[in-house]
Amino acid sequence: MKKSTYMASFLALSILLGGQAIHMPAYADDLDDQVQDLQGQIDSSRLEQENWQQVIEDVSAKLKQIQADLDAANARLQSIQTKQAEINAQIAQTQNEIVKMEAYLKTRQDVLNRRVRAIYMHGQLNYLEVILGANSFSDFANRVELLKRVIRSDYNLILEIQKQKAAIEAKKAQLEEDKRQLDALAAEAEKTRQEIAKKKAEQQKVLDAAKSNKAAAAQMEQDLNAQLASVRNLIQQRLAAAEAARQAAQQQAASDDEGGGGSDDNYVQGTGAMGWPCSGPITSPFGYRTHPIFGTTIFHAGIDIGVDYGTPIHAADSGVVVYSGWISGYGNAVIIDHGGGISTLYGHNQSLAVSEGQSVSKGSVIAYAGSTGNSTGPHCHFEVDVNGSPVNPMGYL
Repeated sequence: MKKSTYMASFLALSILLGGQAIHMPAYADDLDDQVQDLQGQIDSSRLEQENWQQVIEDVSAKLKQIQADLDAANARLQSIQTKQAEINAQIAQTQNEIVKMEAYLKTRQDVLNRRVRAIYMHGQLNYLEVILGANSFSDFANRVELLKRVIRSDYNLILEIQKQKAAIEAKKAQLEEDKRQLDALAAEAEKTRQEIAKKKAEQQKVLDAAKSNKAAAAQMEQDLNAQLASVRNLIQQRLAAAEAARQAAQQQAASDDEGGGGSDDNYVQGTGAMGWPCSGPITSPFGYRTHPIFGTTIFHAGIDIGVDYGTPIHAADSGVVVYSGWISGYGNAVIIDHGGGISTLYGHNQSLAVSEGQSVSKGSVIAYAGSTGNSTGPHCHFEVDVNGSPVNPMGYL
């Protein structure tokens, strides 16, 4: 039979409670402590979930305010960008007006220049032509006045065009100044928006982490509850086995009383097939007791035999060593499979004399007594398990 089969009998809790985050003793002596430990971890997990939920609520409130700030920043930036677009359109329109005005001004300026140049270069000839061409002096005067009016009109038109051009250029300059200010406001608004967006991203990370941690704590609680149910189920199994062993012991005692047999309080000489692992008084019997270290009432899955340090511990029967090493609570321990679903455990040894897989005969030395593990003094803790459940060793000794 494989080693793991026997370890399942004695180390049931180690198999049931194999999670990385949970570490606790593995034996029947510690079942009540394990229930309390698991319940404490469950309470801690629930408290952790409550704490993370508070973080989630706080961060969610912050995110709500940050989102409101971000919406306001986006609205402000959009408003500025709308004004920027309007200003840019006005600047483009004004620039087109200036170009058209400059072209028209140039045309009128060229006409005026040609007229003035012609008068300057051929002024006398023109006057002579006007005089010779006039029918009368009055006609001559009218022709001269008309010429002056044409020139004056062109000149006034040019002045008006220049005035309008100056006004348009001033308007363009103001629009460009407005654009410069809007660009500065837009840059500031974009910077503010990015800062708020960064805060939102940071808080979102905190929120995501809090949700993840809460989910992990919830999963831990679920795992712990499953483990707690397993431990409580194991307790019920042990209680049932203990009750069956108690009844069997009562029946055996009744048979002994009818036969007139007697016994010593400190040392019991059994009549079963197994031999005693050592000689000494029974300091703690099989069944419920007040734990000598923890002070709680728990089930004792074997008997304790008082001996001195270094006392040889013998195999109760022939079999195969399926475990030889340290077991939490039981210190240095040996487990022997005797076949037929029966196995024995010898705990709290000072040192071990056998190794796993080794065949031993009844009475051979397998260890030396000590006080390792949860122990108040040197003794041998002796257990008998039948099909994975502890029974009273007195029925086998």
